[in-house]
Formats: sequence, structure tokens, C-alpha cells
Amino acid sequence: MAKKQGATATRGAGKKNSGKKAQQQGQLAGAKRFVREVRAELGRVTWPNREQLQQSTAVVLIIVLVLTAYIAAWDFLFQSLARLIFL
Repeated sequence: MAKKQGATATRGAGKKNSGKKAQQQGQLAGAKRFVREVRAELGRVTWPNREQLQQSTAVVLIIVLVLTAYIAAWDFLFQSLARLIFL
């Protein structure tokens, strides 16, 4: 009975290695397919022109500045209240 178990383990090890190799090849093929699909998708993207990019950037910067001022005002208010209460 011990001989059969050893023989099975030896046969199974050969299958594991060939299965591992097939799995690696499958992963490589999957990665290649993914890259091809990403490149195809990027080709379908409508990229903004220079003017659109400048306008979007200006909008983002203005929003960031407005929100910064808003948060700074509330921070100053709460800081002043905390000083009045705790000092």
C-alpha cells in the first residue's frame, strides 16, 4: 500500500508542474489581452483640447481657493470660540 501512495504522489507532482506551467501561460495570455483591450479603449477616448483643459484647470483652481477660504473662515471662528471658552 505504501508503494501505491508513493507512486501516486510522484505522478501527481508531474501533473502539478505541468498545471502550474499552463496556469502561468494562461496568466501571461490574460495580461497580453488586457493590455490590448486597454490600448483599444484609450484609442476611443475623446481627449480634451488645450482650451478645454485650461478652462477645466481654472475651474478646479477657483473651487479649491473658494473652499480653502470657506474652511479657513470656519477654522478661525471655532478657534476664536475655543479661546474664549477655554482660556
